[in-house]
Amino acid sequence: MKNQPISLAQLLETTEISPSDLLNTLQSLCRRSLIEKQENLYSVPSVLREYYIESD
Repeated sequence: MKNQPISLAQLLETTEISPSDLLNTLQSLCRRSLIEKQENLYSVPSVLREYYIESD
């Protein structure tokens, strides 16, 4: 899992999901606090990142 925030443009380049589906998914994850959006960048909150690392 990368620790660096990623832009919507970068996500679009690396996935095969349609732009509208990707945006809807990101909005849903933000509402559930599973990702954070700061300016135009998305990232996994540090608490979830730590949990993921420890459970790996």
